[in-house]
Amino acid sequence: MSFIERGDGDVEDALRWFSDREETSIAWRRLLHRHAQPGWLEFFATGFIAEKLDTHGIRLFQGARIVDEGERLFVPPEAVLDREYQRALDAGIDEKYLKPARGGLTGVVGVVEGTKPGPHVAFRFDIDALEIQESRDTSNRANREEYASVYPGYSHMCGHDAHVVTGLLLALYFSEHAEKVRGRVSFIFQPNEEGLAGAAAMMRRGVVDGVDYLIGGHVGANLWKVGQIGLNVRNILAVARSKVCMKGTPAHSTGRPDLGKNALLGACAAVTNLNAIARHGEGAGFLNVGKIEGGISWNIIPDDVTFWLETRAETTEINSYMQRRALEIIKGAAGMFELNYVVEKIVESVSCKNSPELVEMGMDAARRITSIEEVVPEVSVNASEDFALLAEAVLKKGGKALYAIHGTPVAGGQHSDSFDLDERVILNAARFYTALYDRLVASEPERRLKE
Repeated sequence: MSFIERGDGDVEDALRWFSDREETSIAWRRLLHRHAQPGWLEFFATGFIAEKLDTHGIRLFQGARIVDEGERLFVPPEAVLDREYQRALDAGIDEKYLKPARGGLTGVVGVVEGTKPGPHVAFRFDIDALEIQESRDTSNRANREEYASVYPGYSHMCGHDAHVVTGLLLALYFSEHAEKVRGRVSFIFQPNEEGLAGAAAMMRRGVVDGVDYLIGGHVGANLWKVGQIGLNVRNILAVARSKVCMKGTPAHSTGRPDLGKNALLGACAAVTNLNAIARHGEGAGFLNVGKIEGGISWNIIPDDVTFWLETRAETTEINSYMQRRALEIIKGAAGMFELNYVVEKIVESVSCKNSPELVEMGMDAARRITSIEEVVPEVSVNASEDFALLAEAVLKKGGKALYAIHGTPVAGGQHSDSFDLDERVILNAARFYTALYDRLVASEPERRLKE
């Protein structure tokens, strides 16, 4: 029997369960917002999540059991790790839940086992903040109502604090209604999504091994009205980020410039021509050089220059084309100025498309929830998402994946210094995931018969 369908007694119980926790959801989100920490430093969020799950009897996995230390990218210096760890302790987090994360092994996985056989469904929620100083403008609600970030230079300007609370409410609901669970439900609270570095480190620890259905989502992301949901999601972009180093020979700028080999000129030639790459006819492709540094002084031929290159594309194949052309141009520019060069790929992730079966189920589930007023036919994200790497792993093993966009107005825009959201989106997302789970479980016996 479906427990979320309108008109069903169980539905009313489920909807009431979430509605009764509206004040809690707001309080939790604002507490997380105040204690924002970025990738591999999410100690407050990690401890907060772990304590809530543990006190509700949810099986807990942390630290090296879910994060491969060697696979992490962009790990902060030890002094910063220690400082942020201490901040979480000072904010009241029980060290019992912090010790496994010490040194930057942040993130949590909670598991609820069902009373009957069924699929393994995993819900993924990102937990990291951004390295952005939150605006102190008194017109911003976070300042007026005193929940702005208290940690200088860090803030939740993308909505991951709301994602955490959605995941916690969902986990607690399933824990209290374990009789409705079939098989296994995992709740993956992933660190360092913004650096596109957390998914790979968790995958190496088998976090999505055996998952039949992987579900994730984001608030806002081009849907700006509470009550909207987007399931036919396009343009979760493949991405590759590289550091390009060009090496030449220093010389006096006027004495014997002929003896020098100018790495700065080579880098400038490369950057100019990178932006002239013909875009692919089968879909969108993007390129950006976001940082360039090198040289010593006015009168010295610069011999060492580094620039940071990013390509993104609508599909993994188109991004491979962009990368191939970029490497050809870098090689050519280096050759023009007789330079050595090294291209170090730092981050790479794939594009992502939702499984059509889950889109259909999701639309049906969304229409059964009174607080979801509009199922948007199609929405383009136009950004990259670490979820895609986890989804690819699940899809390759025959599973299915869905990434949903939950509508909310956002103050300032995502990744601005004055970002904020309508906190009603938290309950809308949790209700949707609950309804979708119900549809998945109901369809599972039929699916297995067809297979």
